Amino acid sequence: MLRFLFLESPPGRLRVLAMEPTHWSLSRRRAVVERCSAALLSLLTLPLVLPCLVISAIRFRANPVFRQERVGLHQQTFLLPKIRSLPTTTSSTLDKYSLNAVTYGRWTRLLRRTHIDELPQLWSVAAGNMSLVGPRPEMVALSSTFDPDFVEMRTSVLPGMTGTWQISEASSELINESPEFDRIYVESASAKLDFWILCRTIQILGSGDVITLVDLKERADHKTQHNLIGG
Repeated sequence: MLRFLFLESPPGRLRVLAMEPTHWSLSRRRAVVERCSAALLSLLTLPLVLPCLVISAIRFRANPVFRQERVGLHQQTFLLPKIRSLPTTTSSTLDKYSLNAVTYGRWTRLLRRTHIDELPQLWSVAAGNMSLVGPRPEMVALSSTFDPDFVEMRTSVLPGMTGTWQISEASSELINESPEFDRIYVESASAKLDFWILCRTIQILGSGDVITLVDLKERADHKTQHNLIGG
């Protein structure tokens, strides 16, 4: 867990005054367990991933593994792999709202609705560039438009395949429009919270029942007097 002291100075601008790395966020044991788990899951999901790669290669007539530069730990960039779900003519820097305006085919809708296209991210977890749980790794161009303090805070831990924002009601928006989800996670990261997020991720894939900010606050392990409440 990393601890932050947040102040609004000037009003509307988040300033990170202090941070203290603690055991969970940068735990070597956590890293080893997650990387080994991701390697195993990568093998177990191959029977699903490989046919999807073949279909995408045929459907889009391009390399079925789409790689995009994303912002990772300490703002270092890495290439995030996904199963290609869009044609090569689609800009790789479109934000969520722009993508929602695109008319998709059935294959694209299936991949994006089920999030199967994100399974190759397990490779990034196994390589140590990502974690199973953490803030979503953002596109470089989009991250550069965010408040610098917000970017510093959310990149102080490894980005995750799933996380508080990813399973929340705010996931239909841009990350910086509901920053409290990432802020609370970074401030309250723990094994217990990560387990809850993983369980809720599986549940949401089946039911679509996303979490609210109230749900997160009830689950977050707030052990510091400087908790961030709200945006």
